Amino acid sequence: MTHRERRQLPRTPERLSIAVQDGGLSLTTETKNLSASGAYCLVDRFIPPMTKLALTFELPDGSRRVKIACAGAVVRVDPVITDAQHSSYHIAIFFTDLSDRDRAAIGRFVQHRLATATRTTH
Repeated sequence: MTHRERRQLPRTPERLSIAVQDGGLSLTTETKNLSASGAYCLVDRFIPPMTKLALTFELPDGSRRVKIACAGAVVRVDPVITDAQHSSYHIAIFFTDLSDRDRAAIGRFVQHRLATATRTTH
């Protein structure tokens, strides 16, 4: 049996600061990768799957920055074991409420980053 890739949109391994909020939870973390459908991040506390989050982050766009504000849901949680006293988690967030304008901006950003990476490796 082969593993079928479930992602339908390209991702870029981009580190962007992202603010995450859920009622009493408020933290800032960094993306490990980003697509127009979601983000993968490292957080220092457990956030259960299906938790709804409010997200804000900015994308560089030439000399300006595009602010993205959207809602998302945690769709996967992977524990990262460092030692007995410290734990962290990789979380996959699916964007559940993202404007067409913001989805297009993220898509352009990802395509630009992937094109730039391809040019520098060839």
